[in-house]
Amino acid sequence: MNKLFYFFLTSILFCSIATVFFFKQTGFPTEAMQITVHYMFGNGKDLDLKSQYLPESPVIKKHLKSMKIGETKRISFIQKEDWRLSYALNPFHLKKNKNGFELYQYISFDHTGTVFTYIKTPFGNIKIKDNIVHVKKCSPFMVRYTFSKCS
Repeated sequence: MNKLFYFFLTSILFCSIATVFFFKQTGFPTEAMQITVHYMFGNGKDLDLKSQYLPESPVIKKHLKSMKIGETKRISFIQKEDWRLSYALNPFHLKKNKNGFELYQYISFDHTGTVFTYIKTPFGNIKIKDNIVHVKKCSPFMVRYTFSKCS
């Protein structure tokens, strides 16, 4: 790969990361940023996702209503059902517990350039290839999240 092209893509990626950290306090989808940064710099270690949003996700709530305690389902959905969740996890596995739920998924971004994510903006949706993160050598990993209601 041309060094100038590599520098350009790397610069875009790191500027994107910096922008998201800047907007983190405004409710920007931090789950997606945690996953992307961990994919690039986590060396394949498991990630315990931090989120106050996931228990409020309409997709997660909808599926939990129809599940039995102890049941695990693989969930996939259309991005417009929950834009924020779709940036981080789509698909994922969901397990319903007595007082909450567990969520997990093995994360390995596409290498082919045929898988896209749409980013919703006020100016319309932007189509981005998932393999853009591979301007840096990345390591697949398992992401987990556990939510338990307070008694």
